[in-house]
Amino acid sequence: MPKTITCIRIFIASPSDLDEERKVIMEVIKELNITLPQQYGILIEPISWETYSFPGAGKDPQDVINSQLPNDYDILLCMFWSRIGTTTKRSKSGTIEEFEIAYKRWLDNNKAVRLMVYFKNSPIAPDKIDSQQFAKLQKFRKSLGDRGIFYSTFINGEDLPQYVRIHLNRQIQEIIEESKINYSKVESNYISAMPEIGNMEDKEDDGFLDLIEKAVESSGKANEVMKSITAALEELTRGTQQSSIDMESIRGSADSNISAYKRTSNKQAENMSDFVNKIKPEIPILDNAFTSLLDSTGRTLILMTDFGKTEENYKQVKNALNSLDDLKNSIIPSRESIVRFKMSVTVLPRVTTKFNHAKHDLVAISEKLISIYDRGLNMIEEINAVGTKVIESWNNGKQGN
Repeated sequence: MPKTITCIRIFIASPSDLDEERKVIMEVIKELNITLPQQYGILIEPISWETYSFPGAGKDPQDVINSQLPNDYDILLCMFWSRIGTTTKRSKSGTIEEFEIAYKRWLDNNKAVRLMVYFKNSPIAPDKIDSQQFAKLQKFRKSLGDRGIFYSTFINGEDLPQYVRIHLNRQIQEIIEESKINYSKVESNYISAMPEIGNMEDKEDDGFLDLIEKAVESSGKANEVMKSITAALEELTRGTQQSSIDMESIRGSADSNISAYKRTSNKQAENMSDFVNKIKPEIPILDNAFTSLLDSTGRTLILMTDFGKTEENYKQVKNALNSLDDLKNSIIPSRESIVRFKMSVTVLPRVTTKFNHAKHDLVAISEKLISIYDRGLNMIEEINAVGTKVIESWNNGKQGN
């Protein structure tokens, strides 16, 4: 028998420097459309000028696009990086114009459309920076805060799908709660007929238990690497302290000489280089462990409803969130240790060429570690927010029974 499905439309807007990210968003939507119709009877329909626009005439190209795009979409997902976009006759850029149209709808009725704005914080090659574009973009970014709009940032293509997957799930949960949609199961033959979803049921996808197992393994690997980093940092700290004592002793002696001071400085440089060489191969392992853990946990929460609101599933979610809290509690002191050591190294004088190179490498790898830790902490906060929503929904369901 035919089933009813609710379509949630999401408009994807961005300047041309984020074409690859637009493709990433489309892939996330396709992935979510594997599970959402089965779980809630909901389908996400992506809207973009590439798929909706066709040749026509107007005041300018953006005017043609505006007239052809639906204006009743439910979510605007807007991304920026180095450019604000091409100026139109009505706005600073086509993307800004699309944002302002959605923002006006939100001002008129904050239930009519939801705004999701992202900024890519990845470095930009100097020869690719348009200073005027970048200045306008920074001004627009500041204006969002002044208008009470909270935006998210991402670093690379690995971060973006995780954030969007989690944020879209939160948005859909809120839309469900507000509209009281009837989440009937959708027949698989109906799903295969929907645009952008044909053949998606053939896509290999991890199951609920696979994801839990992967999350546990990744958490263990992340903690293992952080222990290794902590041990290496403690060893470096001891070596640095001894080298500092030796250097002070030489400098304070009556017969101090440059050669002895240089030898001691280079010994300290060797300690620093040893640390860098030990940590360098650990960094991609830690980064991959964080990515796998956070991705698996986020997917687990999305798939949770496939298994119903049972006591056992409630415990699974609680355990997953507790594991994330444990990881967070491990990340914070490790990060603080790296930050403190980096600060102490940064102020060291430029003693020898060898010392200067080792100092540069140590500061660079410390900044990389701090960046990975910050990424992990940010993602943990996002997943915890979704998990808390799931727990609240579960508890509300219990109270209603």
